[in-house]
Formats: sequence, structure tokens, C-alpha cells
Amino acid sequence: MKCIRNCIFGLCLIGCNHTAMAETRYVTDELQLSLFELINSKGKLLQRLNSGAELELLQQEGLFAKVRTKDGTEGWTKAGFLIERKPARTQLIELQQQHQTLTSSLEQSEADLKEIRNELENLKKQEQQANAELQDQLANTEGLIAALDRIQQENEALRNSQSQMHSAIPLNWGLIAAGISFVLGITAGIALFDYRSRKRHGGYRIY
Repeated sequence: MKCIRNCIFGLCLIGCNHTAMAETRYVTDELQLSLFELINSKGKLLQRLNSGAELELLQQEGLFAKVRTKDGTEGWTKAGFLIERKPARTQLIELQQQHQTLTSSLEQSEADLKEIRNELENLKKQEQQANAELQDQLANTEGLIAALDRIQQENEALRNSQSQMHSAIPLNWGLIAAGISFVLGITAGIALFDYRSRKRHGGYRIY
């Protein structure tokens, strides 16, 4: 049935000779076309065109069309087996490839997301550990501040004690000096009295 349809289509094109520039055509489903150097399947066989191959239509004469392949090869092939849209099979294959590509991208994205989540979890653990260490350092700092306050208070108490001692020392020394002067005065008075008494009595002590 497909061959009859293609033959009818080819007969309708007999006598037609026109050029179509930069138009895209595709090889129809389940077919392999031959690309020849010359029209009417003559000349050197250049390539075998698989189903779904994308071609650039350069010229059409009757049942044959001059095309250019993706790699730049130009030649003649049967126009009745060229269609304007991609064959369904080719579209299906491309969709499957796109689906596979998207699936791979999705899997890679999920793997990247999992890695990011793991990194975030590690960062949270590091943050918690850093906070705990910071709390310990703050506690140690508070202890050091309290110890420093105690030391300052003790130093202040020592300064006050030293000040009191310094202020008390002159008074004590004054009392001692007064006592010594008193004792010396009494001793000197007794000695003077004894000297005068002996002088008065010829060197004898008279009590």
C-alpha cells in the first residue's frame, strides 16, 4: 500500500521541475535510500541514507531530488521517499533519548542535592560544636573575671592594711621614744642626785 501511494505521488511529480532552497526533508520510516552522484540513480553511489536522516532539499526534478546531507555530501535520491516532518519512529527515538537525558540529569540533580544536604548537616554539626566550645570559653572567661575581681579585692584589702600599718607606725614609735626619754630622764635624775649626794658626803652614798 505504501509503495502504491509513493508511486502515485511520484507520477504526480512527473514533468515538474523546480528548485526548493534550504528546505528540510527526512527519509521516511523503515527505509534506506541510496544517494547517487547523478540523477535517475546514475553515477557513483555516494551514501546509504537511513530512515529519519535529515537532508537539505536543493533541487527537485520529477521523481528525483538533489539533497545535501549533514556532512555536506550532495547527490540525487528518489523524491517520493522524502517527507517534510520527522518520521514517527525517529521522533520516538529522540523522545526516548531526551527522556534518558532528563532522567540522567534528574538523577545527577538528586545526587547533588543529597550531597548538599550532607554538607549542610555537617555544617550544622560544626556550628553546634563551635557554639558548645564558645559556651565553654565564655564560662571560663566568666570564671577568670570572677577570680580577677577577687584578686583585685584582696589587693585593695592589702593596700588598706598597709596604709593602716603605715599610719600606725609613727604613733607607736612616738610612744616608744617618749618611754625611752622618760626612762632616760629618771635615770639621769637618779644619777645626778647620787652624784650630788656623794659629793656632799665625801664620796659616800647616803640613802
